[in-house]
Amino acid sequence: MVKRRVILLGFFLGLLVLLTPYFFLQSRAAIPPLLSPAVTKLAQILELQGEVATTPEGIKLVASLKEEVADPLSAAAVLTQIAEYRERLAHERLDENVDLTIVAQQLADAISENIENYNDMPFETLVASYAHDSKTPLAAISHISIVGPTNSQTAFAAFVGEQSQAEILLDDEAEIIAVATSSAEYQRQPAGITVVTLARVAPKVKAAPVTPQKQTFPEISDNSMLVALNEYRRAHGIPQLIEHPLLCQYAQKRVGDLVAFGGLDGHAGFQKDFADLSNLPEAIKQYPGGKIGENLAYQNCRNMTTGDGFIAQTAAAIIEWCFDSSTKGHREAQLNPKFTAACVRHQDGLFAVIFGE
Repeated sequence: MVKRRVILLGFFLGLLVLLTPYFFLQSRAAIPPLLSPAVTKLAQILELQGEVATTPEGIKLVASLKEEVADPLSAAAVLTQIAEYRERLAHERLDENVDLTIVAQQLADAISENIENYNDMPFETLVASYAHDSKTPLAAISHISIVGPTNSQTAFAAFVGEQSQAEILLDDEAEIIAVATSSAEYQRQPAGITVVTLARVAPKVKAAPVTPQKQTFPEISDNSMLVALNEYRRAHGIPQLIEHPLLCQYAQKRVGDLVAFGGLDGHAGFQKDFADLSNLPEAIKQYPGGKIGENLAYQNCRNMTTGDGFIAQTAAAIIEWCFDSSTKGHREAQLNPKFTAACVRHQDGLFAVIFGE
């Protein structure tokens, strides 16, 4: 009987000890100095937050307990952390841009709607499509995204914890930035979605199609273009591309678009083809790979670095001079190591190079 009473007494004393921190948490009552050390120890074990007070004698005591501050996923909070991160590493603060935010939010919402297929989404194509109607002329848009974290600190930590994404956050060429968030259910669990976009503001130039004059050009075959492209990639240490028949079908379609348009269309036809992911061109629907990219060229080429124009005589001239000098992503596309297949088609001096993962 005595043993049972001792056990019951020990149980209730232990329960009382464990409940003591929660009493002070809920009641907001001040913790007596004599109890502070013990309550502090229990609060640490129970992962409760304490407000520290200092006695006249200079002794620090936990005066009261408080609940941990919630950190819900917030675009503004992530943006603030990115700004502080750039400043700590001596990079300039970027201006937030409303139109770029719209692009970021559209991408975040698209991820939310297609979260089960996140790894296969054509991000570059989607971003280009969203940016097409932006009031702010956007250039050199880069983006990163993370799915999972439901609070701002964890989302930011995930970005800076991955080297390639951290490098994008520190891009010195960017001028503006935007952050957007969304949410979804992934594998029956709530998931946060965070998208960061960076860009430059392009000069406002009235768009005009490049209309080729009817003239005879030196013949450059489609195959010689692919050979020159692979030699260019080999020189830069990038894996070779193979020709894929479905990409060839789409490349032929795009050349037909250009001929009907009367010149280079600034990828408008490409963006239109991918604007509705449920109504893609048949060749792209059947293509087994991932992202699709496009380079366009006119044989009466202009070097985007020097501004000099000339008629390309060889495939290497288009690949290594016209595309390589481009400031609109052509060089990056033909050096992208994720692309593993390609096809080239041409007509009347107009060339379409289609890439695929």
